[in-house]
Order: sequence, then structure tokens, then C-alpha cells
Amino acid sequence: KMRVLSVLLLSLCALLAVVSFASAELDPSWRDTEQTTSLWRVITSKDNEQLKKLLAEDESAAKVRAADGRGPLFWAHEAGNEEAIELLKNAGAEEHWTDADGKTCKEFEHGQMTEYMRKLSEDRARQEEEYRQKILQQQVEVEDDEDDEEEEKEEPEENEGDVE
Repeated sequence: KMRVLSVLLLSLCALLAVVSFASAELDPSWRDTEQTTSLWRVITSKDNEQLKKLLAEDESAAKVRAADGRGPLFWAHEAGNEEAIELLKNAGAEEHWTDADGKTCKEFEHGQMTEYMRKLSEDRARQEEEYRQKILQQQVEVEDDEDDEEEEKEEPEENEGDVE
């Protein structure tokens, strides 16, 4: 059982490493974080007073980017939040910045996943399925090994009965 746990742990570490590497193919600072989620919620709900507070606490928040390369200015454009657009530009966000597909906040398809994120999502789903299949196969192999060990223990008892 320790061997199974070790294999499972190593497999999980390998999967996480692959997923982490895949998500960092572009700019490694582009990540989905609590900060990006909070900014997205504030901007898309047009809670500009809260956005002002967040920017007052950390003006660099205007420049953060999610894993797909989009950030606060993208979300403000998508939400049609003109006040947020001005607040973010004043805090240093620039409209010429591009997302993972090379589109600016004025060019991208609103509400659509970037091609990069679509591929990343497909890759993650494929990797998770491969990992699941590998674990299932390892479980079958361990069960087969355990069955073989039990049969080996039972065989001497059967032979002893034949001798009598």
C-alpha cells in the first residue's frame, strides 16, 4: 500500500508540474489569483467605489493580468464600465496591452475564452484523464500483485494436503 501511495504522490506531482509549466508558457506573471478575481468582480459589477479603494491600496492592481493575459482594463471594456476604464488608465493600465491571443482590450471577443485558455483547458482535461487512467491501471496492477501474493501463500497449504 505504501508503494501505491508513493506512486500516486509522484504522479500527482508530475501532473501539477506539467499544468504549471503549461500555464506559464506566456508571461509567468499572468496568473489567476484572489486579486484578479476580486478586481473582476468589482469591475464587472460596476462597484467603482470599491475599485477606487483597491487602487488606492495598491495602484499596481491596475496592471495585473489573469492567466489568459486579460486584466482589469479588459474587464472594464467588456462590462462597458467607462468610469473604471478611466480609473484604470489613470493608474497605469494601457489599452494597447494584448492578451494571450494577441488582442487588445478593444479587440477581443467579449465573453469568449481566449484560444490560449481554450487550448490550456483542453490540455488540462486531457492530462487529468491520462492521469486518472494511469492511476486506475496502477491500482489494477497492485491488486493483481496482491492476488498473486495471496495465491503463493495458499499453494503450500494445498501441496501439504496432497502429501498426506
